[in-house]
Amino acid sequence: MLLCILPLLTGCGESEANSADTYKTLCVERQDYTLEHRFVAKIESKENVAVSALIGGTLKTVCVKEGARVKKGQPLFIIDQASYIAAVNAAKAQVGTARAALSTAQLNLDGKEKLYEQQMVGEFDLRRARHAKEEAAAQLEAAQAELAAARSNLDYTTICSPVDGTISIMNFLEGDVVFPTSALPIATIAANKQIYAYITLSEKLLMNLFEEYGCSTSDELLKKLPPVSLYTIWGEELPQKGHFDAVSGEADVLTGSVLLRASFDNPSEMFRNGSNGYVGLPTTRHGVFVIPQEATIHIQDKCFVYRVIDGRAVSTEVKGISANDEHYVVTSGLNDGDVIIAENAGMVTEGMAVAQETGKKEL
Repeated sequence: MLLCILPLLTGCGESEANSADTYKTLCVERQDYTLEHRFVAKIESKENVAVSALIGGTLKTVCVKEGARVKKGQPLFIIDQASYIAAVNAAKAQVGTARAALSTAQLNLDGKEKLYEQQMVGEFDLRRARHAKEEAAAQLEAAQAELAAARSNLDYTTICSPVDGTISIMNFLEGDVVFPTSALPIATIAANKQIYAYITLSEKLLMNLFEEYGCSTSDELLKKLPPVSLYTIWGEELPQKGHFDAVSGEADVLTGSVLLRASFDNPSEMFRNGSNGYVGLPTTRHGVFVIPQEATIHIQDKCFVYRVIDGRAVSTEVKGISANDEHYVVTSGLNDGDVIIAENAGMVTEGMAVAQETGKKEL
């Protein structure tokens, strides 16, 4: 009977071994790994200038098209000049009248001084002549100031570009009346060759950065932070790297977030003022396990992997963060030397017999 039973037992063992599924496995080891966290960024041009009228009037001429490239000093808009030309001419006339009055006062003073030397007039008459000349000189200065102001106002009727850049869609068109107190500018001009990218970080993440780089002040952190990348919302990367150059001194009262600003050169104008994008901030995690994403199973807010113990799959909860579409960074739940199933973890069941495929899973 024993001789009959032994072949049966042997056959069962071979059948169970043959039924084990073959999976690629990975023996995990701790390592340092650099993650790139991407944060939504609001883009602003370093030079984003609002073009407004300095004097009131009817917008007579628009010299450029909306969205056009403009140069510094290039005329953009002309306000109706008729009343301002008239004001300049009136001021010129006032200057002429005041200059003539000053000449008359000077002649009168010269005569009084000669008569005073001959003792033909008293000191009172001489002082009065001098005061008349001083008053005429003051009136001439006032008239000249009025002329200068009138000329400035006439110059202000031609609105020129303050910078090189691209003009926006206009808020006022030909025939509209503009004032210095208008709520909206006539247009804005953005110089997009250099840009700012603004992101918000939670206070906890900011403190993590202070700890990671061994900093105690914001200025020290800004010096130690590595170069950062800027991406469009569809994932295209700006070739030029940027750097953080400012941290807000206060947190948002509603969200508790802190504002950071990064500067970038943008020679191709891939980004425009008002664009959105992503800033990639690299951070290094020390002593972590990097495993394939396909080795993980996510159930609600928990993540599991399958360790291989005595040829069986044993589910193990791990904690970490997705590095990208391919890698998952485990911060706790595994130990050095653990062997895990490195692919198709979703096809594995608890306690399944696993035959390990020879060779190391490449990361």
